[in-house]
Amino acid sequence: MAGMKILGWGSAHGDRCVSNEDMKQYVDTSDEWIRSKTGIGQRYFAENKSNLDMAAEAGAKAVAHLTPEEKSEIDGLVVATFTPDMATPSMAAEVAGRLGISGKVMTLDVNSACSGFVYGLVLANALMSSGFRRILLIGSEKISPMMDMEDRRTCVLFGDAAGAVVLEADPDGEFEHLEGTEPNHDILWCDRFDPNIRMAGQEVYRFAVSAVPECGEELLRRAGRTVEDVDRYIFHQANMRIIRSAVRKMGISEEKCFLNVEQYGNTSAASVAVALAECLERKEIKRGDRMMAVGFGAGLTYGGVLMTI
Repeated sequence: MAGMKILGWGSAHGDRCVSNEDMKQYVDTSDEWIRSKTGIGQRYFAENKSNLDMAAEAGAKAVAHLTPEEKSEIDGLVVATFTPDMATPSMAAEVAGRLGISGKVMTLDVNSACSGFVYGLVLANALMSSGFRRILLIGSEKISPMMDMEDRRTCVLFGDAAGAVVLEADPDGEFEHLEGTEPNHDILWCDRFDPNIRMAGQEVYRFAVSAVPECGEELLRRAGRTVEDVDRYIFHQANMRIIRSAVRKMGISEEKCFLNVEQYGNTSAASVAVALAECLERKEIKRGDRMMAVGFGAGLTYGGVLMTI
């Protein structure tokens, strides 16, 4: 399957940094407890930013890597989010307006929670196979207003952020993908009329430590690649223990696995997007490198891509 290359990238986060010590004002917890259970040290809350603000900021940084001509050829804008500011219009259409992208451009949102950005990569690749030239893909979430700040099982986990990449078809590139759904509403959900995230943490953990390595191993098998053939692994930054379990089960060298869960917590659809943007910004991954990204989340869903960038 033909691949995609990344022309631009960017990220943004909430305006207030909230440490584990800060979380003690809301619930009975400690820095030691949170780190031991999750690996999270802090997170960002968007107190004076909307989800659209963060998405547009990350998107603007990604588009800034393009020439004016390249920007004018963007014909798709996709936003992965489950926390849009409004029911309609779509976040994607609103971001297009903020960035001055108009005309013959398809704009749409993808709601697949923490799997959303990875599903967005699959969608972008399919769109390019049908003739699209250049797609701005954003993962953005403002989760803090949807948290029960008296539930220490969930409120310490999440943060607000956005990540973006500009993608272009690459006929010489590689792209393999795998998706799956194991329907179970009662494990992780958020009701429209009672907007607090509810999660059965142990069940999510059991699902993730199985689904993530199995997805990764199947991607390698389909692509005819080995663990050593991949230059960088980016797993959904939900929990350090889940990531390390996948690394151990797959036999991945730890230095190949990008981590930023300590700085941001779980940012849902923004998670892989921010990690990828930071990886590119730090030059820890470069043109032609092979990357694997795997996400998992509410549904329960999972998805992975193995691609050259």
